[in-house]
Amino acid sequence: MRRLAKKRKKKHRDPMKLLMILCLELIVVLVLLILCAKVFPDNPITRSITSLIIEDPQVVLDAGHGGYDSGSNFGDIYEKNVTLALTKKIGTALENKGIKVAYTRTSDEVSWPADEVADLTRRVEISNTSHAKVFVSIHTNASELGSSVNGFEIWGKIKDTNVFELSKQVMGQMEQLQYTQNRGIKDQDLAPLQVLQDNQLPAILIETGFLENENDRAYLTNEASQQALADKIAQGIYNYIKQNEP
Repeated sequence: MRRLAKKRKKKHRDPMKLLMILCLELIVVLVLLILCAKVFPDNPITRSITSLIIEDPQVVLDAGHGGYDSGSNFGDIYEKNVTLALTKKIGTALENKGIKVAYTRTSDEVSWPADEVADLTRRVEISNTSHAKVFVSIHTNASELGSSVNGFEIWGKIKDTNVFELSKQVMGQMEQLQYTQNRGIKDQDLAPLQVLQDNQLPAILIETGFLENENDRAYLTNEASQQALADKIAQGIYNYIKQNEP
């Protein structure tokens, strides 16, 4: 006689365990993507990983220069360090107001090649894939005329009403500090800037002052005045976002 095969009991998996396994797998994938972004920065899959880390940012902040590119300087004071410190303070001020912020860089280490075109292209890609509302690039200025030149100015596509309104909001706040002269809003169409020209967001570039100028330099490198400037720039950005909410 054939023996009847015993029916195997079906094993029921714990749904909580399945959820935990799925979460762990997602974490592993995210870590691998971040590592790939650092090891293979030119891979199209990882190109926009910086902006993907922040979900639905409202603002993309760009600290000018960085890594291989020091920007302008006065002795051992480098633009890339001043812009990074100021940008991070602006970001913190915005986050304290409930605004989500993504950064093109948060340290002196950059993932893109030591090439100006590739550098600027990557910053624009981060902006264009972020789905944010505005892009703000922070810089210090330089002039062939030397230490006699001072002041701040804002660059953007002035014919774009959103860009012009953002520029006015930020400039109005900066002007209240009276730390240097207001050099006005500059039309980037007259002197195209790649980080603005190819940007799909309302985008501005702020020249906060001249490192060669003694007064500008002292203000931009002082911790307290740097915080005051960051708070004003953040307030201008915040005002623009709130006024343009649906």
